[in-house]
Amino acid sequence: MKILSREVLKEIEERLSKYMDSEVEFILKIGNYILDSGGKRLRPVLVLTFSKLLKGENEERDYPIAVAMEYLHTASLLHDDVVDGAETRRGKAAANRVFGNDTTVLTGDYMYANALYLFSVYGDIDMIRNVSDAVKKMSEGQLLELKKIGDIDMREEDYFRILEGKTAVLFGSCCYVGTALGGGSDKQKKSAYNYGLSIGIAFQLIDDLLDYIADEKKLGKPVCNDLREGKITYPLLSVLDKLSEDEKEFVKGVIRDLNPDKKHIERVKNMVKEKGGFDKTIEKAREYVDTAVRELENFPDSEYLKELEELAKYIVEREF
Repeated sequence: MKILSREVLKEIEERLSKYMDSEVEFILKIGNYILDSGGKRLRPVLVLTFSKLLKGENEERDYPIAVAMEYLHTASLLHDDVVDGAETRRGKAAANRVFGNDTTVLTGDYMYANALYLFSVYGDIDMIRNVSDAVKKMSEGQLLELKKIGDIDMREEDYFRILEGKTAVLFGSCCYVGTALGGGSDKQKKSAYNYGLSIGIAFQLIDDLLDYIADEKKLGKPVCNDLREGKITYPLLSVLDKLSEDEKEFVKGVIRDLNPDKKHIERVKNMVKEKGGFDKTIEKAREYVDTAVRELENFPDSEYLKELEELAKYIVEREF
């Protein structure tokens, strides 16, 4: 994709390394371990693109703010992997498996603090307020997800609250601070936030679908991992009302089993596919993408606007 140009990605990677300047070598080791694992870098790219959309180019101040958003995302991944007891992340052993839970959590804390420091130097109070609210909602989303593990009766509204917190609010915040860096109006900042929120929800919907259908090597972690962890995601949630009582009881037994049989996981997967859960998830993601693109009407037409439209469509088309 054009929005993920080599030049932009190279600059982001250099800055990610540059601002990891702790004097504690172990923090650098763990931080660089996960940062070097790759990633799409969508969050810093959103910051930079919304800023360019309004002023035509990126200035020096834009990059540390963009990097700060990636630090927030990376910190959340480190913490999530500890909470989930993850085995792999992006195709290699998760940091908590290599370095232990204690040091992984503390490195995540360092990254949160480093992001806050960058905002205090290069941002302003409006950006800090928006980002702080996003981090608060991220924690709420993760806690709600934990509470709903194994809950076959989870409501759809709770699922989307989880999605908004664990993924979408940070996307929204990236777009908001990018627009603020570009000197956007309050109306534009709100539209940018809503765009990010919508593509963030679409992104997580596709993530939840890929957990069922992706190639394990491309995904970088085991497929059907959410089922094994007892998480009810949209592909399953969308077809629960089509299941017979016996089928529902079977699914309940699988998601509450701490070590479910591979054949049982496969049966649930086939059940979800046959009932239309995969198609429903793609359809729902496309609805959010359409909503996101409509929010761009409040911005001037340019090549950067087209890149943001492309990015929204890419969210649904990606394979990992």
